[in-house]
Amino acid sequence: MPEQSVFPLTTRLAGSRLRSSGLTLAVAAALPAFLVFLGLRDSPAAALNFFLLFFPYLFLLASQDMAATEVRGGGLENVLFLEGRFRTYLWQKNLALIGAGGTYAAGVFMGLAAWSLVRGTFDPYSAVQFGLGLLAGAYYVAAAGALSHVLAAGGNVVVILLAQAVSLIGLILSTTFRTGFIDHLAAGRFADLKSWLLFAGLTAVFPNLIVSRRLARGGLVVLAGLGLALLFQRTRLRRLELRK
Repeated sequence: MPEQSVFPLTTRLAGSRLRSSGLTLAVAAALPAFLVFLGLRDSPAAALNFFLLFFPYLFLLASQDMAATEVRGGGLENVLFLEGRFRTYLWQKNLALIGAGGTYAAGVFMGLAAWSLVRGTFDPYSAVQFGLGLLAGAYYVAAAGALSHVLAAGGNVVVILLAQAVSLIGLILSTTFRTGFIDHLAAGRFADLKSWLLFAGLTAVFPNLIVSRRLARGGLVVLAGLGLALLFQRTRLRRLELRK
């Protein structure tokens, strides 16, 4: 069976899994309501800016346990996944989740953009920021997918959030020693190789940073990380065998 014929099954199963997640549904329902509240309390532009910075986390939330539980639980031994089609299914889950997250995010973005346009506060660069946010979201899916080959349940998402928390705490505690870097980060300018490397490392942990106009160049780091995570998955899947 060609890979194209497996994709409809992949999208149905991935969609069913998302719909069965109470947390995912709750966040998807609560986010538009919060954005409307924020837009009325402050401005539609403020709601749009908040959305652009944080919507990549929707992709991370949707990426809980992409592989390990299914591989270990025996569900992939179904006749539908014979002849190695389980590898295609696990690989295509990346595309299915990116597509689902992107479709939902695009709907919310268009609503906020239209609202801002009516109020005369829409910034055309927001469309670029949305595209960069989609890249960050795809990176989250790929990174979480790579980790899910090692960690079961929601451990893949927990590890990413824990890495972000540790990095943020470390950055706060080291502010007195890295004032120059903090200034460079705020300005989006990095004077030396050390600052560039720190920025690249921080962007790898916080891909959302590339949504900022000043830090958009970090998109190259995120794109490279996306490619590496997908390459890891592809390599892992080629060697994957189901235990009888």
